[in-house]
Amino acid sequence: MCTIIDYPSKPNENKRNTKLKGKVTKALLKTRSGEFELESIHSINLRELGISDLGCIGECTGLERANLSRNDITKLTKLAGLTNLTTLNLSANRIISLEGLQTLENLQSLNLAGNLIGGVENFRCLTGLEKLEILTVNDKALSNPFCINHGYKKDISKMLPRLRTIDGERVHGRGSEVFEMCKDIEEALEMRSNNSKDTKIIKAEEWLPENFWTFSSKKFDQTNLADADDQLQGLLYSCQLLSEKADTALSSLPSTQSTSSSGDHS
Repeated sequence: MCTIIDYPSKPNENKRNTKLKGKVTKALLKTRSGEFELESIHSINLRELGISDLGCIGECTGLERANLSRNDITKLTKLAGLTNLTTLNLSANRIISLEGLQTLENLQSLNLAGNLIGGVENFRCLTGLEKLEILTVNDKALSNPFCINHGYKKDISKMLPRLRTIDGERVHGRGSEVFEMCKDIEEALEMRSNNSKDTKIIKAEEWLPENFWTFSSKKFDQTNLADADDQLQGLLYSCQLLSEKADTALSSLPSTQSTSSSGDHS
């Protein structure tokens, strides 16, 4: 008989595993990317892995696109070395401060929706990012505490004038005027709606009767019969006139014949 002895884990080993849980490690980066060297990783998806510590992600110096959404990340300082990063998704985390992102000089698109950012002032550290054009802080399903202020987009736009799109809306460049106009109309309608809650709404009346454009074969048949009757009456009247003319012409014939006959006898 073979006896299996279950040795308890060493305290130090358990402590080490606890520390590694939720931390980005070299093994995790290589497994998720399929690369053997961290410098060779250009794109990584670490979505929804319970990450709270970005660990050694800063060693992926060639990283261009990173999805770190739906984790427990609070600090971003370990992203500071990723100067080639162009697209970064940090949505649905627990981020308060944006310190660490100011060195990402090639960053073009940043998603921060669903975090704990309390004010527009937190974005001041991003003013030096000349290539940043797309920013998402509120996508309806995910938001931030400061988005409760309806004017937050204008405030961010003033602070970061190079941004072209905020939350999917064009704020600068071609098409921004249309978005601004639509926004003004929406706000005006909302204000009018709030002011007219007690106002009696009058239902608009139709310009034309409901059956105006409806084709009625019965009416069509009646119209045709009326036209045919008019034509028949006109024809009969013409025949009557011709008949009267014929009667007149025939009545003059006997007198002409009798005159010619008396001439012959003489």
